[in-house]
Amino acid sequence: MDDKRKSPDRRTLVTKNLIKDAMLRLLRQDGFDKISVAALCREANVGRATFYTHYTGLMDVIDELADEAIGNAAGSTTSFAQLEFLSDQVSGMEKASELERFVEFLPLCQRVADDPRYKPLFRDDQIAEYIIMRVYRQECPHIVPEMMREMHITQRQGELLFLYSVMGAFAVNRSLRWNKDETWYEMQRMILTYAHAGNEAVIKLGQGR
Repeated sequence: MDDKRKSPDRRTLVTKNLIKDAMLRLLRQDGFDKISVAALCREANVGRATFYTHYTGLMDVIDELADEAIGNAAGSTTSFAQLEFLSDQVSGMEKASELERFVEFLPLCQRVADDPRYKPLFRDDQIAEYIIMRVYRQECPHIVPEMMREMHITQRQGELLFLYSVMGAFAVNRSLRWNKDETWYEMQRMILTYAHAGNEAVIKLGQGR
């Protein structure tokens, strides 16, 4: 197959990057509810016809940025074994900030805003929840089957428990503005300990049925 058919050409990539960079700048300045296609085109210095050549609307730009952030942070999917490892590690830490050495083992929803470039997406109240739900939908097929197997629960129960975990982590991160300071690491240590105890309780409940 011709390479040009496999991926966008350089001009397309440059134009789309101009639009995405402009979106991130406007999110920092004004927030999503104040952004229009016209304003975005002015900021990116592209025409409306050019914009609509590549996107059908503003949310297409947001989706592309969100997928970039997810892909940038994805790494390996966090497993129960990794969470058990983390739980063991945090129990012996003198300072919660020591968790920084193991941050790559944290669930994706805790790492997705690590790149400063994408932080405006997660700090904007209009779109942050939409984006974290995109993370949830991407991770569900990987995480839920393992939850079902390890915790002896149904698929629906796994989906709801995972939703609870993702949205709970999101609420904490949003409250802390996604800043990884001492408070953030202390909360991660508490959340890991809390989640570990809850997982063990659910496992025992499933085994007792």
